[in-house]
Formats: sequence, C-alpha cells, structure tokens
Amino acid sequence: MNFKKTTMAVAVGSAIYLCNGAWAAEPASALEIAPITVTGEKINRSLEQTQSSVVVVTDQQLREKQDRDLVDVFARTPGVYNQSGNENWGIRGVPVSGFDDQGPATLNGAVSVFVDGAVQPNRALTLSPMPLWDVDQVEVFLGPQSTTQGRNSLAGAVVIQTRNPTFEPSFSARTNMGSYGERGAAVAGGGALVDDKIAGRIAVDYQEGDGYIDNVALHDDANPTRTGNARGKLLILPNDDLDVLLTYAHSESRKGDNSAMRQNDKIRYYKMTSNTKAYDKLEQDTLSAKVDYRLDDNWSLTSLTANTRSDYDARLDFDQSADANQVVLRKQDGDLFSQELRLNYSGDTVKSFVGAYYGHNTNNFHDRLLFNNLLFGTAKGDTTIESKAVFGEINWTFAPRWTLITGLRYDHETNDTDIKQDDFSSPGKLSKSFDALLPKLGLDYELAANQYLGVMVQKGYRGGGVNVRAGGGHEGYDPEYTTNYELSYRGSFFDKTLRTRANLYYTDWKDQQVSALERNTDFVQVFNAGSSDIKGLEVFVEKDLGEQLTLTAGGSITAGKYKDFVTGDGRDMSGEEFLYSPKYKLSLGGIYRWNDRLTLNTDLVYQSTAPSEYEFDTAGQVTGERRSDSYWLVNFNTEYKVTKNVAVSGFVKNAFDKEYITNNRSGNIVDVGAPRTVGLVLRYDM
Repeated sequence: MNFKKTTMAVAVGSAIYLCNGAWAAEPASALEIAPITVTGEKINRSLEQTQSSVVVVTDQQLREKQDRDLVDVFARTPGVYNQSGNENWGIRGVPVSGFDDQGPATLNGAVSVFVDGAVQPNRALTLSPMPLWDVDQVEVFLGPQSTTQGRNSLAGAVVIQTRNPTFEPSFSARTNMGSYGERGAAVAGGGALVDDKIAGRIAVDYQEGDGYIDNVALHDDANPTRTGNARGKLLILPNDDLDVLLTYAHSESRKGDNSAMRQNDKIRYYKMTSNTKAYDKLEQDTLSAKVDYRLDDNWSLTSLTANTRSDYDARLDFDQSADANQVVLRKQDGDLFSQELRLNYSGDTVKSFVGAYYGHNTNNFHDRLLFNNLLFGTAKGDTTIESKAVFGEINWTFAPRWTLITGLRYDHETNDTDIKQDDFSSPGKLSKSFDALLPKLGLDYELAANQYLGVMVQKGYRGGGVNVRAGGGHEGYDPEYTTNYELSYRGSFFDKTLRTRANLYYTDWKDQQVSALERNTDFVQVFNAGSSDIKGLEVFVEKDLGEQLTLTAGGSITAGKYKDFVTGDGRDMSGEEFLYSPKYKLSLGGIYRWNDRLTLNTDLVYQSTAPSEYEFDTAGQVTGERRSDSYWLVNFNTEYKVTKNVAVSGFVKNAFDKEYITNNRSGNIVDVGAPRTVGLVLRYDM
C-alpha cells in the first residue's frame, strides 16, 4: 500500500484549499467538563466510580497535548516507564514482555494492548509506535486485569478505542513536519452510506523520519523510521436492537537501531558504530466484528471476533560493533484469533456480565546467525497457544452508597512448542497445559456526593511456556501469579472543578518467571525461581481555575523488589530493586485557553533513576549496579485556529535538550533519551 503519496496529497491539498474565511477571535467559551466513561473493564463506569487505577486520555486531550502515538501518553503517565523509541516500557515496574525477556517469541507478555477490542500481538507492543490518529479514547490500566482480560494482563492493560462511524458527514486532514526529517500526513472521514442503516469511516496515517541516531561507521542514519496505518469501519444497524461494527486495519512499520555508544568510558550521545544496517519491520492485518444485540431494556448480548496476521522481519547486528561481522536474520509469522461472547445486564442496583472466551495464537520463528556473510547456525520452530475461559463479574449496590464487586475467571490454556532445529543445542518438542482460577473481590462506599472510597483484592496471572532461546535445553516453565491488594479514593470538590484520584497498593508475586544463566553453561534460561513484592501509590489531581486555565498534577511511587531470586549460577538478587523500574515519577501540566482560537499547553515530567544491571562478586553477591539517569523534561505546544476549520499548531519536546541515559547496560552499547525535537502541524476539520 502506497501510504505516502496518497495520504500527503489529500491532507495538504485539503488544508490549503479550505484555509480561508475570516473568523474573529472571541473570549474562551465557558468550560464544560464532559463526563468520562471508562469502558475497558466491560462494565461502563464513570471515571470517579472506577476503582482501578486508570489514566484516561480523551480525543480532546490527545489533540491538546499533541500526542502522536502511545509513547507520548506513556511519557507523562505516572506509574508507567518507557524508553525512547518504545523498545521497552512497563507498568508498576513490570516490563511489557515480563522479566523473562523472551515474551514476544513465546507469545507471553505482562501487559495487553487492545485496539477496538482486538488484542495486539506481543511483537507490536515494542516495535510499533501505536499511532493515535483518529482515536477517541485511551485507557491505561495500572495493575492486574487478569480477571477481566485474561492472559498477558498481569501488570495492566491498555485499551484504545478509535472513532466509530456516524451518520453525520465528517472529514479531517493533517500534515506535519519536524526535526530530524520528520514528515507525514493523515486523513480521516466518513458518514452515512444508507440513511439510518449503514455508515462508514476510513482513516489513513503515514509518518517517516531520519531518526536522531547517526551511524558513524556507515556514515548514515542509524534509525530511519517509516510507519503507515489504514483503517476502515462499517456500522450496520439492521434494526433498533442490533448493532454490527466491522473493522479492518492494516499497519506497516520499519525502524533501525536506536542505540548509542560508549567510547573511552564516555557516552557519545546520538552516535553509534555498527557495520550492519540493522532494521526491524512489522506488518499486520486485523479483521474484527463486534455485534451488540439488545434483548430488552436490561439485557444484551455482545460478540467480539478478531483475527490478526503479522509478519515480522529483522536484520540485527549480533556483535553490535564495527569490527566483527556477525548478523542475525530473524523472521516470525504470527496468527492471533479470538472469540468472546458475553451476556450483559444493567439494572438500577445490579450491573453484571458473564462470558466465554476462546483464543488461538501461533508463532513461527526462524533465526539465522551469519559470520562474515556465511551461515553459522539456525534456530527455528513454532509455538501454538490455545486458550479457553469462562468469566464474569457482578456489581451489586446492596444498600444506599454501598456496592459489592465480585468477579471470577477460570482460564485453561495449552502450549505446544516444537523447536524443529537448533544448531546450538538440539531440537525439542514439548506440550504443557495450565489452569488458573482468578477471583476478584471489592467494596465501594460513597462517602458523600462525588466522594468514593474503595478496596479491592484480585489475582493476576501469566501463563507458563517453553524456553525457545537458541542453545537452551528447551525446558518448560510454570505460570506466575500475583495477588494485588488495593485501596482507592475518588473525590470531586468545588462544583467538580477540583478532581482527585489516588490508589495505594501492595502486590505479592509468586513463582516469578525470571531469566538467568543456566549453571555450568553460557545459555540463558527461564526459571520459576523468584518471588517479589511491589508497593506503590498513584495520585492524580486536576484543577480548573476559571474558564480558561486547567492545571494537572500526577505522581507515583513504585517500589518493586525481588524477595527471593537466586540465579542458576549462584547470583543472588534477593532484596534488590526491579531492573528498569524508576521509583518516582511526577507529571505537572497546564493548559491555557486564551480564547476560542488560541490555546497554550505545557507539561513538566520527572522520572527518577533505575537499575539497568547489577554487578556481582565471585560469591554471587551484589557489589554494585549500573543505573539509568534521573531527568526533568519540559514540553510546550500551542494551537492557533486560523479559521473555524483550519488550525496551525507547534510543539517542542525536551525543550532544554536534556541528555540522559535510559538503559545503562555494560559494554559499549547504551540507550539514551530523545534530544530536543520541534514540529509544526497544519490541520483541517470539517
């Protein structure tokens, strides 16, 4: 699909043609607080009545903050850490792929991401920028969602809802340019195809850039990026009780190497040396169908069917230097099918659902290691995971102001892994099955009008698997479980102009899956060798000062530690902090609506240091650690409406050009944060 020429031509042409007509500036209109509905837990609730720690970003906020992709949302979300380029991110100190570091290959992860109800492949979560063009709402859930969402939601979940078709005509176009060769365009629009019966919507987005890393060995850009996304939706209303929503989405992304180099014990920011033009490329197609049937005023049926096919291709510099010539060629083909059927009830005192789920997930992988362009070794095989579950939840307001929340999920999965070839050890074939019972129990009390206090206990779960790394023994490992205890508060004051949310939690982690060197070998294996706990606090405050100014503040404390973790070769990390997990994160922001034409926006983000790697003595005790940098980042953006339909906006990210390390691993390769970037956007909305 040629995203580039078509999308840019339509976007630029539309904006230029329609940029006319005088419009006198008026004072900012009265501030209206639109109610926010949280949908990701399958029972619609207002934000203030949602006990789970969740950050909700609406379409208006995405535009005000100039959020182009999910990384932008994560960057200012307390309780979530991320690295530039989206290579690694995590919730409450837990990496998206888990601590075993082979999640994408084994189809296991610690966080699930859903787009329009369809779960995204693990590989897409760290390789794709997850664009937010034509998105209605993003919900980031902090903490386990296993009872509701099932496997791969042990640490949290992200739910993205794109804009659905309507019977009113609509059209939007955007073109943008920025630092380091960034350029792109997007269009979206739709309307009625058959009055009151069928409506459609199409959205297309294309972005490319040179990246800010230079490869000094090849005298070229190390991390050129290119992403293209297209989505089509069809809403069919056969009668007043039946809604059918069909969605097709296609995405392509390609990027290079986002690492930097350490030379003579000094960091060479935004420079790296490699004799390989490395890249990661991912293409995927998703087809989904959501059917809602209203049985009566209280009962309804929901069916969600989704299928995603993905194709991953990569060329990696195995030695990560300009001296040797060791290259890994990696290819993975995946297929992810899911079917969920749910019966919903919504009454005056009871809201509930009961459902069944079936999932079938496959991954075929083929790795080749080349030395001086000669094949040195091959590892290939496939993994198939089949999941079956029944689940449900009841929210019962059994007395005025009191609501009891009960949920339960039974999950059964089978894992069939066949390592057909491993030139570094031997092939292996293994089949394992796992069962999990995942309860959820909570109580919510309305202290006063717009004041809610809640307590919740729920289990988290991540399925077991099989070691697929080349050179390993290809042994199986068991599931890991968490028990999460959480206290929540929601409060609004002064006619809802001051809004507060807070969650205090403790997570007990058993049978933790960890990666470690196998004793007497140089190969890394996954073991159920650890137990951990996480203690934390998340606080969010919003204040409207008059009709023009809104201030926001959010902060998190995340203290995750290994309680018992001794590797196979005797290294003891018991009592140490989680790798990559910053203890503190703070986000301060403000938006000033000068009038109906001009808005000014800024935010200030602080993230504390985190361990990247531990150092050990010969007895296996920790003697030191390598840590990432703490940092403060300042961002600015503004939008000016030239007419009622056309707006020009600009942004500056990392305004003071802070240099900082995000992954301070040993050796000559490190990861660093993005430098200062600026951009301009021209947008038209019908």
